[in-house]
Amino acid sequence: MAAERLNSTDEMLYRAADVLGSTRIVQVLWQFRERVPVRDLQAEWNSLNQGRLSRRAVAAALPGARRSWIGAHNDEALDVTEVPLTDHTVTDWIDTQVSAPLPAGSGSLWRLAAAPYGGGSLVSLTVPHFRCDGLGIFGAIASGQDPAGQTAPGAAVDAVDVAGQIAEAAFATARWLPRTLAGPHQRARLGAALKTPTAATTTPVPPRFFSSAIAEVDAAQWQDRAQARGGTDNSLFVEIAANLVRTAVRGGTDIPVDVGIPMTLRKSEHDARANALVVLPLTLPGGPASHTDLRPTRQATKELLRSAGEHSGTLVPEALWHLLPSGLAHRLKNPGAQQTDVVASNFGQVPRPVAEFTGRQAASVALRTMNVPGVLPDKARLRASLCLVRNGDHMTVTATGMPDHFGDSASLRRLVDEELAAWGLTAYRWWGAATHRAKEA
Repeated sequence: MAAERLNSTDEMLYRAADVLGSTRIVQVLWQFRERVPVRDLQAEWNSLNQGRLSRRAVAAALPGARRSWIGAHNDEALDVTEVPLTDHTVTDWIDTQVSAPLPAGSGSLWRLAAAPYGGGSLVSLTVPHFRCDGLGIFGAIASGQDPAGQTAPGAAVDAVDVAGQIAEAAFATARWLPRTLAGPHQRARLGAALKTPTAATTTPVPPRFFSSAIAEVDAAQWQDRAQARGGTDNSLFVEIAANLVRTAVRGGTDIPVDVGIPMTLRKSEHDARANALVVLPLTLPGGPASHTDLRPTRQATKELLRSAGEHSGTLVPEALWHLLPSGLAHRLKNPGAQQTDVVASNFGQVPRPVAEFTGRQAASVALRTMNVPGVLPDKARLRASLCLVRNGDHMTVTATGMPDHFGDSASLRRLVDEELAAWGLTAYRWWGAATHRAKEA
């Protein structure tokens, strides 16, 4: 099987720790009503270690060729905690799984951990975003033994890649350049990106590790509330994300809110690319939180996705971008999730193999993305991030936010509960208190 080449998004996320001072991590969480035996967890670890999550990036043999993903062994062993978690310790345990170091160049590729909780088990899988995006992780779990590539390509294969990149760059640039020169907006964006940044004179701002809240909502109720206001499941989710920023970050001012909408480029779960998405910025009005008409947000989202066309993660053709020096390439990337106010990632229905991780049906599944050690406010605009998944008859919303605006996790949870209640939605806490749905039945 031929090794997969790193694309521009892979490279940007791979270098994020050096450029932005933080690494983006994707975390999948499962709650099971019964204890999961260690042997079943180890079997899942072994399966994942034979799949596309266990890969590392290797440099090409020839200058100009793209780096490749090759199969690798994960040095991060299964971590099973025997001490039961409580409602007071579960948040810290979940955060610890995210913040455990998984450096880009190390053999610690991903982390699978489990702990007893509420009579059952809580399981966490954390993967650096550069290694795989959320839908890619779902696909990796479903595909089992499906390595990205076992060996690094040789000089001859790299020579073919260089020639292909040069030919594609020349062809794409010949089409792209006239359109760019003819468009004042495109010229201005390109000129601003190429401008040499001014050296910083202020003291660096320490990173902010986000607070978290997870809530479950009945899926039928979610759909009913969305349709009653002229929207869809997704437009309701996008408006909830915008409202959290309007309330906690903007303070009700009229400053518009930029919501990052990830658009997947995957055609199937068999797509072995590490990252196959672009983040499209959707600008929504500022002002106080709105809970009435979803039609403007639905229409704006539809138009954004319709007009995306050949939207890329780079300001120049990607083939050309790969041939540029790293410093110039960094300046010519398209502003992504880190340069929006909030990201609203809707992952849709959880695939059956994910819902039945470890061979048993999970009571609930959640997914969140976090920056480690945190977002640097002076380098990124991002102030909140929301994820939505549907598993069976309920939706799970994960909200993470900068504590400067949203306070601690308890404060963020109250804000999320209030926002959902304003839409007429009953929120069930994912952990803690008697409203925890996983304790039912």
